[in-house]
Amino acid sequence: MRFTIFAALLLATALLAGPARAGDSPALTVEKARLTLQDLTTDPNVVGPVADYLKKAKGVLIIPELVKAGLIVGGEYGTGVLVARTGPGNWSDPAFYSLTAGSIGLQIGVEAKQILLVVMTEKGLNSLMSDQLKFGADASVAVGTIGGGVGASSAGSLGADFIAFAKSKGLFGGGALDGAVIKTQPEQNEAFYRTAASPKQILIERRFTSAEADGLRNALSKY
Repeated sequence: MRFTIFAALLLATALLAGPARAGDSPALTVEKARLTLQDLTTDPNVVGPVADYLKKAKGVLIIPELVKAGLIVGGEYGTGVLVARTGPGNWSDPAFYSLTAGSIGLQIGVEAKQILLVVMTEKGLNSLMSDQLKFGADASVAVGTIGGGVGASSAGSLGADFIAFAKSKGLFGGGALDGAVIKTQPEQNEAFYRTAASPKQILIERRFTSAEADGLRNALSKY
């Protein structure tokens, strides 16, 4: 029994640390974000009106893989990109972010999620221009699910700064994002644009662009 628990702890720790060590290039992260967007907006099991939210969005943060692992104390980590709307069907180039969350409880298992965080308000978008945002303290979030039989309700999402849709694979299910922390990834921005670039310069001022983001922008152009 002790060996089983110890093995589970080692597996959970390794999987939780995996995304941080994986070393995906920024260009690969952008391509994974495009595939995630395509997957979550075309899944036949989608219940929540994801496309409707995207058409009203100020921006969208796409996390291709949020990995959760835990033994009593759990945690989640993933990296992704934020793009901002600049007009009907027009979107900015991406800025890079990470999302980290933790939980405490009786849990053994691992889970990977694809996450769409749809930015619904100017407050929500502006809050992402700082180095760090914490849900529940700096911005509000309503959670919907994809393929789980429940969509984000209009009552639950009314006035929320973010609407989160998650598609999960693993032993954990559900869960809220209150307390989760989103941080900027300046080193990823610099690697992608080959110069120092802040989220505001990328998303709002549009001072930087890259042909490697064309596929993602084209995928968003219908919204």
